[in-house]
Amino acid sequence: MKTLVHVVLLLLISWLSVAQTKPVSTTPSAVASVIEGVTGKQFIPDTVYAALTDEDEALLAKQSAANWDLPRENGKYVMYSNLIVGTRSYQLLITKLPKDELATAQLIRYETPTSKPAPIARGKLKPKLAEKPK
Repeated sequence: MKTLVHVVLLLLISWLSVAQTKPVSTTPSAVASVIEGVTGKQFIPDTVYAALTDEDEALLAKQSAANWDLPRENGKYVMYSNLIVGTRSYQLLITKLPKDELATAQLIRYETPTSKPAPIARGKLKPKLAEKPK
């Protein structure tokens, strides 16, 4: 009986997580270019959350990487950078654990200064390949 309850709970949790995300193929280029501009690395998305709106895409497309603050360390394995546009703010959170091959980047939106964070996109950061001189 316990096993049946666990299986039902796992199915429910997996169904809820699928309902909160979009397929990876819908990652807008504005989001990827913002993350790549701030980090200087290639962004390979693995999750796009349903919280991403057209307004977010428009705001992020208008902002240059220079409008983000400098990345700051928060502990040994976490870095973050912020962008504030009016009352809305965005945070790019970068984590790199010692066992991970690539760092993970997550873009988060705050509607107001007191609102809960809404994740927008998540993915891996891969070093850009340097072009070979001719």
